Amino acid sequence: MQINYLDAVSSVLNMMKQPDSACKNIDMHRTCYTTFFKYLMDNDIPFSMDAALDWLEIKKLEISYEACSQYRNALFRLEHYLLFGDIESPFCRSEDSFFCRSGMSESFFRLTYELEKYYASNQNPSYYHTYSVATKEFFKLATSLGITEPEAVTIDTLIEYWNTYCKSCGSPDRCQNAVCAMTALMKYLHLRGDVPECYQLVLFGGNAEILPGMRLPKTGVAFHPSVPLEHKAEEYLDALNDWKYMESSKAVYRNDFTWYFMFLELNRLEHSPETVTLWIDMLPDCPDQAKAGNSISARRSHTIRMFGKYLQGTMESNITAGQKRASDQLPSWSKTILDGFIESRKRDGMANNTLTMCRSAGCRFFKYLEDNGIDHPMSITPDVVKAFHNQDVHSTPESKNAYGSKLRQLLRYMAGQDLVLPTLVFAVSAGCAPHRSIVDVLSDDMVKKIYEYREKASTPIELRDTAMVMLGLRMGIRGADILKLQVNDFDWKNKTVSFIQQKTRKAITLPVPTDVGNSVYKYIMDGRPESAAAGNGYIFIRHQAPYIPLKVTTACRGALKRILAEYGFELSAGQGFHMTRKTFATRMLRAGNRLDDISNALGHARQETAEVYLERDEDKMRLCPLEFGGVLS
Repeated sequence: MQINYLDAVSSVLNMMKQPDSACKNIDMHRTCYTTFFKYLMDNDIPFSMDAALDWLEIKKLEISYEACSQYRNALFRLEHYLLFGDIESPFCRSEDSFFCRSGMSESFFRLTYELEKYYASNQNPSYYHTYSVATKEFFKLATSLGITEPEAVTIDTLIEYWNTYCKSCGSPDRCQNAVCAMTALMKYLHLRGDVPECYQLVLFGGNAEILPGMRLPKTGVAFHPSVPLEHKAEEYLDALNDWKYMESSKAVYRNDFTWYFMFLELNRLEHSPETVTLWIDMLPDCPDQAKAGNSISARRSHTIRMFGKYLQGTMESNITAGQKRASDQLPSWSKTILDGFIESRKRDGMANNTLTMCRSAGCRFFKYLEDNGIDHPMSITPDVVKAFHNQDVHSTPESKNAYGSKLRQLLRYMAGQDLVLPTLVFAVSAGCAPHRSIVDVLSDDMVKKIYEYREKASTPIELRDTAMVMLGLRMGIRGADILKLQVNDFDWKNKTVSFIQQKTRKAITLPVPTDVGNSVYKYIMDGRPESAAAGNGYIFIRHQAPYIPLKVTTACRGALKRILAEYGFELSAGQGFHMTRKTFATRMLRAGNRLDDISNALGHARQETAEVYLERDEDKMRLCPLEFGGVLS
């Protein structure tokens, strides 16, 4: 030991003498090593760093603070040489920095220096100092649990760290710092090939509180079973491009994989159909899970089962066997009628939610008929319709009224097919009298200020807000359709725009007023970010990276609010961007346009939809008042 000590000391001093060495105070280092060696000889003690630090504690009482600091740094440099073969170590500020007193395994201690170099060269150098305390606490905990190598870290290690260190941090900021430190550490260990990628999210968002609930009573023995699947999962997500999956959908599926892989790691199970079934059974304990049959559970089940097909090479379609509809169990005569009714509603341009309600209402009605022995349309009487409607229970009167209206539509369809009498529809009573509120529109002052804002708009956001609001105010286009507009939808030569309405699925071509066209053109040329390749031709995109299309219709409402707020106006509760469409329709009516022209300009599926705007034309409404004779007599 003494010979090794002397050789090590000689090497350290020689390295300090090199011209490129930044180490100073060679004489103080030599004095420290010599004095310590004499202490070892006098007391017949073999050399160790623990012995060196014990000796330093004794010397504290005999030498000055400055000399003690110099001795400590000399011993620190000696230990660094014994571990790493060099003396490129920072100044030692406490005895906790020594490996022999760190409480870490040698692999973890070496990793601290490796991390410092990694952050200095590949990341922000300040990250290491920001995360170093929390990282070292993790290394100490892992060592105390018998884990001495980074590749032996498991999800259980991270959960234990959450329970023992993160929860005791004392402040949310310190806890968040520890979570960020572990996320960064797991990312680095994944790059090294030590841990699976999913480990990065074990502590994120409180996941460590959820994961224990996904532990099975009996676990397997597989070591890092998700690692072979990571690359395959990315290949699978790329394969979804063949079916035009959106990036946002793929991001959701990627999150599903993360939870599935964490489940495999937690229970040390290999991927198999049986494992997928076990995971799906645990889904209620995952975030946002209320019951196993909800849409999130169904989506996650679909994601992993499709992945299983991909691994087997049998993913020929992205369609899996869906749930059977209740209408599929109806007798053939009623199912044929219901399918025909739904098709007619589709041709009318009804949205999917409306079609679902129509199918549900029809299914409930025909199931009631079947239960009461009715097997032919001509056997449906007014009393039967009344009896069904009275027993059809709903949570609110509005809901019952909505289903009642769908039943009337079904009976009208059947009457049109000569299956029932035209008067049968009157057997469906109304839960409450129909009512209609007067539509809210922008005031003349508001409209005037919008035009004033358009004249002075100059910044990218101002130009975008102006273009959006002008499309709604001057053309009556819905917010959802505005966000879907692409550059190629505009025919600049003929001054028109063509698109398919999202709500009605109806194709429409509209003339573009000059002021609207100029606003859109100015935004495209002067406001839209140049690095917008990810926008894929959409006109209205984010102005911060990533430059992707705006997808939330509140963007249009926000544009209207910002313009009006410039002049002290505020939208009342419940009012939104749709007011621009209502204002457009009302102004067309006041200008003497026919109702069917207004309906066509708005892209309505039915002309009656535009009748709601009649009461806004006050001048013409005054021309047709009702007499009070019948009321006052």
